[in-house]
Amino acid sequence: MISRKLELLAPAGDFDCLKAALDAGADAVYLGLESLNARRRARNFRPDEFASAVSAAHAKGARVYLTLNIDLAERELGDAARLLELARSCKADAVLVRDFALFALKPAFPELEFHLSTQACAANSADAAAAVQLGIRRAVLARELALDEIKACAAVPGLEVEVFVQGALCFAVSGRCWLSSWAGGRGGNRGACASPCRVPWTVGGEAVGTPLSMKDLSVWDRLEELEKAGVTALKIEGRLKNPDWVRRAVSLYRRALSGDISTALAGEAALGDVAGRDQTSAYLDGKRKDLTGVWGRKSGEGPATSIQSTESKTEYDFEITVGEKSLACRCAYAGREQNWTMPKTSVVRIAKAVALSDFLRRLSDEPVQGLALGQGQASEPDLLLPPRAINALRDRLSVELRLLRKDPQDNERVGLPPGVKIVLAKSAPSPENRLRLGDAPDRLRVEAAQLSLMRGKPPAGGAIVEGLTAQSIKSAADCGATIIAALPQVFFEADIPGLRALLQACLRLGVAVEVNNLGGWQLAREAGVAMEGGPGLAVLNSLAARQLQAMGLRSVTLSMEADKGRLEDISAVCPTPVSVVVFGRPPLMSTRVELRAQWQGQVFADRRGIRMRPRREGGLWVFRPEGAFDWRWLKNPAIRAKHLVMDLVGSDNPLADQESQPGPDAFLFNYKRTLY
Repeated sequence: MISRKLELLAPAGDFDCLKAALDAGADAVYLGLESLNARRRARNFRPDEFASAVSAAHAKGARVYLTLNIDLAERELGDAARLLELARSCKADAVLVRDFALFALKPAFPELEFHLSTQACAANSADAAAAVQLGIRRAVLARELALDEIKACAAVPGLEVEVFVQGALCFAVSGRCWLSSWAGGRGGNRGACASPCRVPWTVGGEAVGTPLSMKDLSVWDRLEELEKAGVTALKIEGRLKNPDWVRRAVSLYRRALSGDISTALAGEAALGDVAGRDQTSAYLDGKRKDLTGVWGRKSGEGPATSIQSTESKTEYDFEITVGEKSLACRCAYAGREQNWTMPKTSVVRIAKAVALSDFLRRLSDEPVQGLALGQGQASEPDLLLPPRAINALRDRLSVELRLLRKDPQDNERVGLPPGVKIVLAKSAPSPENRLRLGDAPDRLRVEAAQLSLMRGKPPAGGAIVEGLTAQSIKSAADCGATIIAALPQVFFEADIPGLRALLQACLRLGVAVEVNNLGGWQLAREAGVAMEGGPGLAVLNSLAARQLQAMGLRSVTLSMEADKGRLEDISAVCPTPVSVVVFGRPPLMSTRVELRAQWQGQVFADRRGIRMRPRREGGLWVFRPEGAFDWRWLKNPAIRAKHLVMDLVGSDNPLADQESQPGPDAFLFNYKRTLY
């Protein structure tokens, strides 16, 4: 029997889901506001609704956790601080965070517990120890851990651990996926994932179904094991689920916690029927095969779409004018309007395409941002668009409606304590950031096997080297270049002894290390080696850079998941030396799922033209794009850095890449996209 109370934590995508969770017996709920959370497609809550939501939960004896768990852009720092103040003033119990800027703001909000989001990828006891050092009360662990790994994290003094127990699983390790961002600028780390892993793929030109689409998680029958492992809270995934699903899921775990196994079993089967996917608890046993290949969704699993309070009958108008190469969009609400354009995407597969008339009918049935469609029209209603373009159009409409609904005085209504204003004050840019985008790269990123590239012509800014060990570091240090030993972006409990040995060798040789997660920072800090921040700790704002510098990092890396404007914004005020990656094949997905051995190195392709290849890297399968992005030909003096990095990891011919000539046909990743 389960001997002590485990907290049962439920999703609340809107008021109806909140009520369903509380009525079914949730001990706590987690929810997001209309912006700055990792589920932008959920209905979410307006700031003026948030106090009512907290009061409703507290009246039932339940706790409320606000999700503020995305990477923050420079211009969002003020809004993030105001959301923290809103959470404090409404007496929310905790806030879930990922961005390091929020750690800098934490001392100003002592009434709030800070919980580490699963997006931060806490996957080992070093990550857990780092969280304690940063004042985190609870860490939501990565979903891919086995029971003994969970136990190691829970054994760290001063930290509660929370684990997911029900709902959708990601193919990539938690918080380590750039695939949606690479494909179309809709980053999962910004709450806009397009779920590209769920679609059909070919491997080596052969159709293989949906090999990246995961089964759902369900561990209702293993709660006693989780309790013995030291778990504090059981989390149900599902802020995009409807109230009926939320009620069923909470009821299932309430019954399981009370020992009503036979009734719980029927409830679990019902959840599987709704989601249309098989369910699994294999990760708890360290099993990583046969976890993918499923895809199914029934109408009952759709997003939470209820409309709350006085705006239940409020309407917006939406008009689409089709041009030769673009769609001109206009939406109007409450006497104000927003206008924008989007590319007119060509259709490859007619059978999958969606007509604009059907899209408008869908909007009539599904409120957006709590608003119903009034007048909807398109100049060419029969125009067909691919599903990805339709999804992008709806997402952009949601963003624009949120802006239209926002009271211009909202920000002024939430005052900020003087101490917060001091923390948010902008700084002068670091004088060490002398290179401009368009200058020649001065630093390489290579694998240990590629070190021979540098003999005789070491890069002026040194080389970041991946895959080094305590045994190989000495020969690497003798390569003739200044090297920085890169620690992995993801590692697990069994990897810690080897990393400690590597760090001790780096200390003896005077080699600096690049840290790419909280655990890497913790281990490097304990070892006393010089530290830099890598792509795994990439920043989108200057406050995060300052926080990492205060934690002992001598430089940081700017995020590649940024457009031109966001990079310019942070460059203008970043007081920390930075690196900018200007060429490379970034790790689009890192996964513990065990793939077929014959797939290693084969091209995975989908109908949108994504082409990527998996290979083994440090115990994980890592997918990198077949072609590199290239910013070397861009000229922008407003984007400045201490180092411009050319990343050759994953290249079949690194020497040819290094000597290649950039040009205007190069893929620019997110640089020229307008991200929102």
